[in-house]
Amino acid sequence: MLIKNILTSVSDTYNFKGKDEVIFLNTGDVSEGKILHNNFTNISILPGQAKKSIKNNDLLYSEIRPINRHYALVKVNHPENYVVSTKLMVLRKKNDNYDMNYLYQFLISDKVVNDLQSMAESRSGTFPQITYEILSTLDVPDISLQEQQHIVNILGT
Repeated sequence: MLIKNILTSVSDTYNFKGKDEVIFLNTGDVSEGKILHNNFTNISILPGQAKKSIKNNDLLYSEIRPINRHYALVKVNHPENYVVSTKLMVLRKKNDNYDMNYLYQFLISDKVVNDLQSMAESRSGTFPQITYEILSTLDVPDISLQEQQHIVNILGT
């Protein structure tokens, strides 16, 4: 099953109304499955790319240099306090036949990361970058939800 049938790229604009501070995540603030900080920043000093809102179980995946492994599955207290960079894809499940942890394991596998890096390097531009359109063409093994959860349990996610 193609990623585009399972995950959607969400670009919901963060609503700053009534907020003085938020937790801003840039590409370097997520690494190999970890969100590296939960520090609040005054909204007056946020960079222009601080735009996207997130929810728990969203998958953050950097558009820049997949090989650097800037990705994480969102599992935080109060995701409404987080705003993320436009350089992070916010991927949200749209198909209940898939376990988000399984999809995460698929997308962070060495083969997928290396394939995405090769695709990123083949594009013209100043640095290797992928888009949702590229990611959406990946083919996820179509196995039962029970098998997916079994794999996730084995991998310990």
